[in-house]
Amino acid sequence: MTQLKRLAVSCAAALAVSVAPVPVVAAPLFYGPVAYLSSADVPAGFYLGGSATGLEDFEDSTLGFGISASFGSAIGPSAITDSVDADDGTIDGSGVGGHSWFSSGGSQGVTFTFTGTLPTAAALVWTDGAGTTTFEAFGPGMVSLGTIGPVAIADGSISGTTADDRFFGVQDTSGILAIKLSNTSGGIEVDHLQFGSASGGSTSVPEPASLLLLGLAVAGAALAGRRRW
Repeated sequence: MTQLKRLAVSCAAALAVSVAPVPVVAAPLFYGPVAYLSSADVPAGFYLGGSATGLEDFEDSTLGFGISASFGSAIGPSAITDSVDADDGTIDGSGVGGHSWFSSGGSQGVTFTFTGTLPTAAALVWTDGAGTTTFEAFGPGMVSLGTIGPVAIADGSISGTTADDRFFGVQDTSGILAIKLSNTSGGIEVDHLQFGSASGGSTSVPEPASLLLLGLAVAGAALAGRRRW
């Protein structure tokens, strides 16, 4: 009887090894367009307990953090810069006191590409354009993670107003290589980029059935050996 109990434990151990859980990569999660006037408007849970590691607001007229842009340059301050209110220090509906990133070819869009350790949460704030707007994110290998839009958010004003500013963001545990924003017409203006780590729990699933069968075979061999004795 004791030998049978030990055999049962051995079989259970073999099965436990065969069905060890493996992590599942969650699907990308998109946020936006969300009305944005200050950092308090970042959607709750965007970093999932992680943190923002970078904020590129172009206030030094450059693009840092090793990020590259496919088109455009930093502009402002000017009467037509729609930089969001947080850059001015006052939530007053006017964005003429700050800088932003501008490209005259809204239809070709602007792609911001990250280097080094890829963020798992990345976002930007669109602040001006025309027509409809589309946000797209890309993972390693420049594989598209999906899109938001096209959405009609432009209010036709380019005189420093910030009422149509919108937050677009994405989370993906495999890493985000690039984010892209485009308009169907006019130019395109981006207030800032922000990115960091999204730390969240992962789910698990059993390993393939073939490994489960292998575990059963091991258990069966152990049982046969015991019977010979």
